[in-house]
Amino acid sequence: MKLTSRQRLLRTLRGEKPDRVPISLYEFDGFYDDWIYDYPEYVNILEYAKDKTDKMYFWSPPGDKSVLFYGVMDEQDIETTEWNEGKSIYTKTQIKTPRGKLSSLSRQDEGVHTTWTIEHLCKDEKDAEKILSLPYLPWRPPVDSFFELDRELGDSGIVMGDIPDALCLTADIFGFTRFLTTYIDNPKLIFKLMDFFQERIYDFLEYLLTNGAVTLYRIVGPEYATPPYLSPKEFDKLVTAYDRELINLLHRYGGFARLHSHGKISKVMKSFLEMEIDATDPVEPPPDGDVELKEVREILGEKVTLIGNIEEKLFHMGGKEDMEKAVRKAIEEGASGGPFILCPTAMPLTTPLARKIQENIIHYIDCGVKYGEI
Repeated sequence: MKLTSRQRLLRTLRGEKPDRVPISLYEFDGFYDDWIYDYPEYVNILEYAKDKTDKMYFWSPPGDKSVLFYGVMDEQDIETTEWNEGKSIYTKTQIKTPRGKLSSLSRQDEGVHTTWTIEHLCKDEKDAEKILSLPYLPWRPPVDSFFELDRELGDSGIVMGDIPDALCLTADIFGFTRFLTTYIDNPKLIFKLMDFFQERIYDFLEYLLTNGAVTLYRIVGPEYATPPYLSPKEFDKLVTAYDRELINLLHRYGGFARLHSHGKISKVMKSFLEMEIDATDPVEPPPDGDVELKEVREILGEKVTLIGNIEEKLFHMGGKEDMEKAVRKAIEEGASGGPFILCPTAMPLTTPLARKIQENIIHYIDCGVKYGEI
């Protein structure tokens, strides 16, 4: 029996057998909405994908207030300045806290739809104390857009929430290198920040779930504590202890937890099991990762949905034969003995989009349909 995309995804996430392996276009579904429809080459791919791919559509509630770390701020306490230099847009953000000002600087380049952080909020431990001094007025945005999107998607897929974990926010305010050195020099400060962020993330997620926004949520951040940067023991301190609370909360309301972690995960997968995740992505193959899908399945068992593991660079550098080989291998290994969703590790985000990349994305979809029958 042919299933709808919504049925196919939900069956897969529940560990039930679908009619075929679901196929995802990852960030093309919602994450790039503020620009993707302005470019015909991207729109053409989305049109081609209709009735072939299965949408896990990114969602977060809109808001009209000044919000920082899920807390409402006085508009006068956040000042943003933008200017152009060459083909780049620079944005300087200044934040007033009870213990003094913080500032960050970011850059977006023409034709590349992502933002690079040049200066992070925390340059030293004194800046971290400024973060900790921020008052907390919980952000309570309307969630009507969740139900509107759910109706709009219909049978074409499901809504997917997207939240950082405490480690993600802690590492982001420092930048990765400074975060690691601070963790070595002053772990108490790092855990103080982690607790600060955990309260806000948990409150926000509980608010969404209480108001009916129950679905699959992607949890971002664990990769900051994976080897070789930190040991499995430190991973448990920084990730397992905190993310398990979010996952338990999701399960209490009937939601699903998708743990997102790039990099080398082989030595921390037992912690994934301990957290009782429902799914994980992107399960990168070597050399970017350190484990093959068949090994991941052996460790995580038959209940966890594996989401991956077609590397984004293959769209740029590979040929059609390379793509077909990668998709076939991913499905054979990922769908053997448990639920699997075919998905790239990331999606292209440059404009204009090169013809070769367009053709490889189309071929990725075709191969997913060709080899995905179960």
